[in-house]
Amino acid sequence: MTSSLVVCSDCGESTAAVEWGFVLLARHGWSARLGDAGSEPRWRCQACGERLAYADTWDDNMDEPPASKRRLRVLLVDDQLLVLRATASMLSELDVVTVDSAAEALGRLAEGSHFDVVVSDVSMPGMTGAELFAHIHERYPYLSQRVLLLSGDSYAASLLCTAVAAREHLTAMPRILDKPVPRDELVRAIEQLGRLRPPRSGTFTITEQAATTRRETK
Repeated sequence: MTSSLVVCSDCGESTAAVEWGFVLLARHGWSARLGDAGSEPRWRCQACGERLAYADTWDDNMDEPPASKRRLRVLLVDDQLLVLRATASMLSELDVVTVDSAAEALGRLAEGSHFDVVVSDVSMPGMTGAELFAHIHERYPYLSQRVLLLSGDSYAASLLCTAVAAREHLTAMPRILDKPVPRDELVRAIEQLGRLRPPRSGTFTITEQAATTRRETK
């Protein structure tokens, strides 16, 4: 029985598979696209399949896409636990996952967890929110368009982001909102990012190399 890994090139979602078990993936909402004869099938996970289905229903003449049929999933990052809890409580209509460090946020993403938006504090020990964005930009380019930064000192945060952008050769950094952020403004900003029209080039490929890399990192 040959093990392999199904990997999402957009959001990093992955799942273990076996050579004869693709029907099990389909039962969990994954869909396959067959290419030329002899080529590997390309897979799309349920969450991204739903997003693309919603995108197909949007009118190109519409100013904004219609509201999603599911709650947005948000990864909220802040090293101050009281602030983290208070901010999460403001977002009760969203599906919020909280972590207290940028390293833990990257760990969640590496596990294959799917998120529509990442909201992070800028000034954190160890790894800043700006550095977290740089890692996301490199590893999860689709998700990098859906990062929002928060800061109690927007001027210092802007300087920090500029420095990280120059060091990492980034042409743009996420929007920074001043803390404390009014609830309505925060929800509106998250929803604007979460409803961005997804790119249509995302594919899912089964590779032995990806499986080997996964095993070596454990």
